[in-house]
Amino acid sequence: MPDSLLNSPEVAIIGGGPAGLMAAQVLVRGGAHVRVYDAMPSVGRKFLLAGRGGLNLTHSEPADRFATRYGEAQAQVSAWLAGFGSTEVCQWAQALGTETFVGTSGRVFPKDMKAAPLLRAWLHELRLAGVRFSMRHRWTGWSEAGELRFDTPTGERRVSADVVLLALGGGSWARLGSDGAWVPWLAARGVAVSPLRPSNSGFDVAGANGQGWSDFFRSRFAGQPFKSVALRFSDARGRRFARKGEFVATDTGVEGSLIYAASALLRDEIEASGHATF
Repeated sequence: MPDSLLNSPEVAIIGGGPAGLMAAQVLVRGGAHVRVYDAMPSVGRKFLLAGRGGLNLTHSEPADRFATRYGEAQAQVSAWLAGFGSTEVCQWAQALGTETFVGTSGRVFPKDMKAAPLLRAWLHELRLAGVRFSMRHRWTGWSEAGELRFDTPTGERRVSADVVLLALGGGSWARLGSDGAWVPWLAARGVAVSPLRPSNSGFDVAGANGQGWSDFFRSRFAGQPFKSVALRFSDARGRRFARKGEFVATDTGVEGSLIYAASALLRDEIEASGHATF
């Protein structure tokens, strides 16, 4: 490997969400030349959207219990969390001038319950460190010569880089750029891609009549939090979930932190049998 690549590689990060920005922070501190490309006019769009709900940064529960939230990936993710867990997340936010607090649910939030000040401070630090940003650059795969291809307002742009890091957000929010369009491009290059599946999901409900909430319930309780409740669920594979917390009734179902914690098991059961009851 050339010395120039070892000492100061040109790194292209595709995706300007929290994962892409954190990768940029680590890489630029290590001496890399980093440019972040994103399809949107500005970075951190989902980060800001999460701020509308107070910006739940992490959870204060013990590390061993926290790791169980990752289901079958627990063993793999535990190794990551050992190096950068919930304590480190809070320390990172504090270093950017954002104090945090632990809510009644155990979740950790900025004291001002806002995402924008934290994001502004983070971007300021990244730019000072030398991270460059190219916005309105929608990645469309590779050219025959191996260059990155981007659709931009001024036409197609092709870019070469020593290292490419993909931080594409899965298929979690198409309107904000995470549309999963990249799956066939990676598959065509022989990259094994796990099927995209929902996680941290809300769910629609089906009552005895198959129609979900009654008009009366919906009119009275949609949008209302249900606090200090316990959720229990066992799936056909014998996996069990039992936890206290809170959730919210929606027009068509349920969502919120307690539901999200159980969502992987509920999702798997619905995929297997068409329904799940908790």
